Amino acid sequence: MYRSYSRVVLFLAIVAIAFGLPGCSKTQPKNETVAQVNDDAIKVAELREFLGVREGATSGAGITADQKKEALDRLIAGRLLAQDARAQGLDKIDEFRETVKRNEQGALITALFRKEVASSAAVSKGDIEAEAKKMKAADNTLSDNEANARARRSVSQANLRKVQEKLIDNAQKEFPSTTNQEMLDKISKGETVPDDAVLASVAGDSVTYGFVKGEIERVAGGAPGMQDVVRNPVAINRMLTREVTGKSLAAYAKKQGIEGSKWYEITNEDMERTILIDMLAAKIMEDEAPVSDEEVDAYYKEHPEMFSQHGKTVPLTTVRDQLRGFLQSEKRKSAMNAYIEELKEKAKITVDEKALGEV
Repeated sequence: MYRSYSRVVLFLAIVAIAFGLPGCSKTQPKNETVAQVNDDAIKVAELREFLGVREGATSGAGITADQKKEALDRLIAGRLLAQDARAQGLDKIDEFRETVKRNEQGALITALFRKEVASSAAVSKGDIEAEAKKMKAADNTLSDNEANARARRSVSQANLRKVQEKLIDNAQKEFPSTTNQEMLDKISKGETVPDDAVLASVAGDSVTYGFVKGEIERVAGGAPGMQDVVRNPVAINRMLTREVTGKSLAAYAKKQGIEGSKWYEITNEDMERTILIDMLAAKIMEDEAPVSDEEVDAYYKEHPEMFSQHGKTVPLTTVRDQLRGFLQSEKRKSAMNAYIEELKEKAKITVDEKALGEV
């Protein structure tokens, strides 16, 4: 919930995150409200999608009542945080507007996938049974339920990959890219290349060396040896491929009329909500006190079982930094959970238990 949205919209992750796996149960009403959070409704379809049921059109097989409740609690927490962020005016500041604009391409691509996945053929019972039969032949210890569950995932993922490949192929045919091989060769040879040098062009837009370097640095997160990474031909080509593919897909999405569609509207709402949650979380954490040496020492002494390997105790000097990071993460998690509980106490939340049971 609290990760940066810019990571969520990366193309290869979109389908798995947004759509999960198709369900195989009977179709049920998906526009029914399962929870009301102040003036914001959470629909059955949204909860089903969150649980991994493609487009939320069917109830999910094999999902326990506890899993449904936990997923709904997370969606409720997200609603409360986004509402609070808007109440604090975070949606009116430049940072929010700039982040929304920066993720516009990702929103277009996500909306395009939503549309294509919704219109693609559902996984057939026959395909699942055939795949389950193969899996049981390869591993006779699998129960029927395990084999069916694995087969459903395998067949579903294969179908989703086909949708990905088809869309990329169509987009690249419609909006092919051109690469500046001369500049790429110079980078490979270690020659000086200016940041404004164009490495590729697609759909009337260009990708510069400076932009590619910035994206590599952002993904690497300040890892050691950054200067070498941003000049590494393999890293540059991978990032360049990602960018030109994204631009082709975004241009194709526009041509398909995605802008203004229900798919774009839903995706944009999700994107804005996630950005607001991210911004509010950062604001909550900014005053969080760092973990002291005393706290690290105390935890190490109180949990000796966590620092034992092959019967020997791992020295504190070896794990101090990792332990400090762990404790800081736990402290932030506690602060966020406490904040959410405060919001819940002030909010009007109603859950339709009958609808929840049918998710």
